[in-house]
Amino acid sequence: MIMKNRINILVVGGTGVISYAVVNEAIKQNIHVTCINRGNFHNQLLPDNVEIIKADYKNREVIEKKLNNRYFDVVIDVLCYDAKDIDYSVSLFKDKCEQYIFFSSCAVYNKGDGNYECFENSELINPVWKYSIDKVKCEKKLIELSTKYGFNYTIIRPAVTYGNTRIPYGITPPYGYHGTLIMRILNHKPIILWDGGQAYSTITRVEDFAVGLVGLLGNKKAYNEIYHIVGDERYKWKDVVDTLGDILGVPPIYFSIKKEEYAEEIPEKKGEILGGRGISQLLNNSKIKEIVPEFGTHIPLKEGLSMTVEYYKKHNFLSGIDFKFDADTDRIILKYCKIMQIDEKKYNLKFVDYLGNATLKDKFVYWMYYHKDFVLVKNIILLIKRVRKILY
Repeated sequence: MIMKNRINILVVGGTGVISYAVVNEAIKQNIHVTCINRGNFHNQLLPDNVEIIKADYKNREVIEKKLNNRYFDVVIDVLCYDAKDIDYSVSLFKDKCEQYIFFSSCAVYNKGDGNYECFENSELINPVWKYSIDKVKCEKKLIELSTKYGFNYTIIRPAVTYGNTRIPYGITPPYGYHGTLIMRILNHKPIILWDGGQAYSTITRVEDFAVGLVGLLGNKKAYNEIYHIVGDERYKWKDVVDTLGDILGVPPIYFSIKKEEYAEEIPEKKGEILGGRGISQLLNNSKIKEIVPEFGTHIPLKEGLSMTVEYYKKHNFLSGIDFKFDADTDRIILKYCKIMQIDEKKYNLKFVDYLGNATLKDKFVYWMYYHKDFVLVKNIILLIKRVRKILY
């Protein structure tokens, strides 16, 4: 039975790195939590006392039927990435909650050269990064709809977060495959730095982040406001890998190229590199501390990364090795070794069966992405992508 004054929240998702931590912190603080998701728990089961509505969130008819006449103190939607997503989400929840929380991002700022501290009212839109542009459009659409329909919103802006399955490095494999970075270090393979890894980032372990967010739930001071939820620690990207190497007991090997060069090599991340990871981001967190004084960095980087490494080791490196990322990294290093006339033999740029369970498919994927600068191989990769798009 739910206590009369107990906060009742709905989380769209709940199984991602950040939302999973938020759900656990909410339960810890005696908040009743309901999650809408497809039931894919990624090796992290939600607590037994979380109510789960198993459904496709994008199936409006099913969601409306399952929610029926229910009402929540707070709805948290972590799955909005463009203005259309906000339109859909608000149409579902505007009459079902007292407070609607939108996950935006600290990527929204126009950071310039990265030499100044960003506050919640700093200049918006990073013009070279579509993700930034779309998140700003989300914020504007949400405020517009709040004015139109009269509901309360809170916009939160995380920066670089990390947890059990995520290493807080700028360019990584997909979540669940971050063990690839660990294994590259252990096997003396280089990690790519852009501009020497000298750009700063504000880094927060998700358990610390969750304390900040949960402190905003049902807090009337947070209505119609925007908050950074970022920790107190600022690190250079190189510092992150140095710390990881220290934990592993193996000094990392680095290979540095210009951010512009790196962006050209992985065009799908061009905006992220040039507008995000390649420029320092210094973020102020004084606003949230005014109303959530317990928020701050309680898990420092080395402790937090140690937790991540241990989790990967205990769970057989989760999803395994991302041989696409591994091969692409080797390919880029080999290419720039030739350009800069560096002997590539010292870098161990070859296929490595890190976990002793590599398949023929793994070896084929590695071979393709290692050789993808060849026109024929590039066309094969494009064809495979198109076929997958049609089939899936």
